[in-house]
Amino acid sequence: MARPLPLLLLLLPVLLAGLLSCPGAMASYPPNCAQYGKYMCPRDYHPVCGTDGETYGNECVLCLANREDNTHIEIVRKGHC
Repeated sequence: MARPLPLLLLLLPVLLAGLLSCPGAMASYPPNCAQYGKYMCPRDYHPVCGTDGETYGNECVLCLANREDNTHIEIVRKGHC
């Protein structure tokens, strides 16, 4: 009889590495776009990583990109992708 548990334990690091390399597979949250204007963003640099794998200069820039491109990109984490 085969033992699936040792095989699963061997494959677990490979599966986790695959998930971590794909930004869209990670938990994300929507940006708070209500706090920003519709056409201009502050020039401060507080990068956020979007679910599309791109780094945006700040949350407002991500909101602006969503509005202009009619997309629904969320934030994976604060900082660079």
